Amino acid sequence: MPEITTNNAILRSNSAVAGYFGPQSMTWRLYREPIVIIGGVRALLLQVAHPAVAEGVAHFSNFKKDALGRGFRTFSAMAMIYFGDKNQADAVAQRLWRVHSAIKGPLPERKSKYQATDPALLLWVLATLTETTIQVFEQVPLPGLPADWREQFYEESKVAATLLGIPAKAYPVDLPTFRQYFSEMLHSPLLGSTTTTGEVAQAILQHRFTPTALANLLAAGGLPEPLAQRLGIQVPHNYPVRFARWLKMVRVVYRLVPRWLRYSPAYYQALRRIAQAAGKREPLLGRWYDWLGRTTGIPLGLNAGRKPMGHV
Repeated sequence: MPEITTNNAILRSNSAVAGYFGPQSMTWRLYREPIVIIGGVRALLLQVAHPAVAEGVAHFSNFKKDALGRGFRTFSAMAMIYFGDKNQADAVAQRLWRVHSAIKGPLPERKSKYQATDPALLLWVLATLTETTIQVFEQVPLPGLPADWREQFYEESKVAATLLGIPAKAYPVDLPTFRQYFSEMLHSPLLGSTTTTGEVAQAILQHRFTPTALANLLAAGGLPEPLAQRLGIQVPHNYPVRFARWLKMVRVVYRLVPRWLRYSPAYYQALRRIAQAAGKREPLLGRWYDWLGRTTGIPLGLNAGRKPMGHV
């Protein structure tokens, strides 16, 4: 496992029990909020819009039958990296590397080859999660965030990048550089350029458990129109007005939910782990979610006692 280096003093001071991030990190402050899940459809679509990613999931998984399952496994693995202790985060990262090392093959439509551990592909996948997270919290602002929350969050994303095997030299040095990279990728003709990208995107949008109208609304709100067209995404009628109304409703409802009730299971489980190590009182919800994780595999929890996840 590569050595984790970062300029963030909070991350350097975290213990093996707290993990690579910890309670004071911007990563925990953002990812404990379940509102981040509204960006899930966009992040998945952007990932599979890359021809190599689309080929990989199409040929090395049952993605077309279980598109939402892959999304769940991706987010569950990242929850373990973000909220798990250092041993758990390392174990998940190493497992992902082993799985991805076996995923490689030709790109017939582009007359080239791909390898899932290619730093450029790993960067794109993590970038879709990082940039989408920033966009979600720009649309649904959280009270109390510092002015430089974006920069702090991006600095912390470098830790996840190292864990996932992305060399430091391949990861944009700062947030402005990252945003330039992402914008260039987002508007490049590469994304959505093969038949497979459209097929896999539609497997997400047409899944029997997907609320298709809402998924199209969210997708259309986060993708450039040319890319949406290449992926076969239906832009809803009167989209800007409908999307603005939907966001306003979400902001109102979300702020009415008490913080203690809305925070994610993984966050409370991580707080319980830290409290146990310090000999302090454990949060009741942490104990509850740990039990659910062991018995049911609660979504976005630290289900360390269950069978390891499959491909992501």
